[in-house]
Amino acid sequence: MQKKVEIYILAGFLGSGKSTLLKNLLIEEKEKGRKVAVLMNELGEYSVDSGIIGTDIALRELLNGCICCTMKDEVEIQLLMLYQQEQPDVIYIEATGVAHPVEILDACFSPVIAPHVEVKSIISLVDSKRWMDRSRLNNQLQKLLEEQIRFGDQILLNKADLLSLEEQDRIQTEIVEINPRARQYMTTFTDVPLKELRISRDEIEISGQEKLHVHQHLHIQTMTYQFQTEISKSAFEKWLNALPPSIFRVKGFVRFKGDSMTHLVQYSYGVPYMYGQPIHFPKNLVMIGGDLNKEEMKKGLAKLEGTAEGIQILQKV
Repeated sequence: MQKKVEIYILAGFLGSGKSTLLKNLLIEEKEKGRKVAVLMNELGEYSVDSGIIGTDIALRELLNGCICCTMKDEVEIQLLMLYQQEQPDVIYIEATGVAHPVEILDACFSPVIAPHVEVKSIISLVDSKRWMDRSRLNNQLQKLLEEQIRFGDQILLNKADLLSLEEQDRIQTEIVEINPRARQYMTTFTDVPLKELRISRDEIEISGQEKLHVHQHLHIQTMTYQFQTEISKSAFEKWLNALPPSIFRVKGFVRFKGDSMTHLVQYSYGVPYMYGQPIHFPKNLVMIGGDLNKEEMKKGLAKLEGTAEGIQILQKV
């Protein structure tokens, strides 16, 4: 079985240090001989940071829009092309400064590409000085800063050299209150070793050698279920409508009994949508949520098929 492509998402507000971190990570990856690809998103017409990548790394640029808003479909297309054409060991995604981590993660999981990738970490960068002065920002931007922290697996409190020791203690306490599950790093010029950031989302080390599994320790999880048979449309609709609020997104392709078409499924924050199309896509269903009970999800989906046999979990994050 072919090894899955690792994905790291670099999130954080404008000027927090994402491009500097990416540059540092690419240097270390090159030293380790791994094949790397980069997906870079800019709001403007031109990429300011693409020059740091170099000519020996596969690069895809998404301009004039945000990954988590207007360009989700393009993200899925570019990831699929990188996977098929480049076969990299790892893909780094540098999002715009105004992107929401949940929506970036959502954009990474097209039902077509999901079985072949593994999101290893959402790395959220914080401009420490801006955080301390965030009261100067409007309420919407303050909320965005908090959300970028809340859903990060690993948080880099960057530009720590601009803070006093008292301020460093204060910001660390405030970040823990928002996201007690994430690992924190106080950094200057994002100077954190790659080996630290490579710790899997499945196991986050805390207090020495103690480890907790992701479903006990992190917020956002995903799973991909592969249907082996056609299912009842009415039963599937009932299953969708009974999903708990902790399920943010469901998307994929299913085949219904007595229907020759493949149906595209989109479910977002409680609102389902299904659309039939003649193309036969793989019958993969992707789920994204907080505190995702994967065993219960598997049982529910297996019940729709009328059997627990042939269940295949293709992606665990």
